[in-house]
Amino acid sequence: MNSKMKTFIIFYFGLFSGTFLFAQTRYESVQLWTNYPGYIVTWENDTVYGFIKLSNLVNNQKKAMFYKNADDADPVEKYKPKDIKAFKVGPREYESYKYHVTNETKGFHFFLKVIEGPICMFKWYFEPESRQQERVEIDEDDVLNSKIDLSFNEADLSSNDFMKKQDGEFVCLSSLKFGTNFKKNMSEYVSDFPELAEKIASKEEGYRSIDREKIILEYNEWFLKSHSKQ
Repeated sequence: MNSKMKTFIIFYFGLFSGTFLFAQTRYESVQLWTNYPGYIVTWENDTVYGFIKLSNLVNNQKKAMFYKNADDADPVEKYKPKDIKAFKVGPREYESYKYHVTNETKGFHFFLKVIEGPICMFKWYFEPESRQQERVEIDEDDVLNSKIDLSFNEADLSSNDFMKKQDGEFVCLSSLKFGTNFKKNMSEYVSDFPELAEKIASKEEGYRSIDREKIILEYNEWFLKSHSKQ
């Protein structure tokens, strides 16, 4: 095992002591269109602290509006996904990846991190077509003078799931590959944990596509415990 991996394992195992960061970011109590403490991470891995506007789960995937002070009217910078590696706003953490989500959403996007660990899990949120026609379009460059739709309900959003191992490929769990044959592809993805892989391959209750979050958390717990002894 290389020194980088050892450092990663020691850090996570010591920090979480066998528990894992599952960010309950979908319905936590937040005030939309409000500046929260946070930071941005550059592609050079520099961290810059300040305040970022928490707009909503859809809009924050497109832009990070960075403020020096919480009550500033105008942002110091407006970062698009291609501009920075990651950002955190209040309780929500985003990372930038280049992925062709739909025909209308190519290139880099911010994805919400919901599980931290050897396998990280991310979500991409979007509104059902039935809601899109009813929404008020927000001008993010002039939020204060825009008519903000206060009826926006984050709990009704649809989402796609993604995952990524350390230094691994960014994978869509809602893709055709994982959607049509989850048991084969997911069992191969966690094949270094044979017991878990077998449960998925045999479609054991609690280890199917709908249980993807549980599967990732179980893998992370096993990985950190087993590798901390090496």
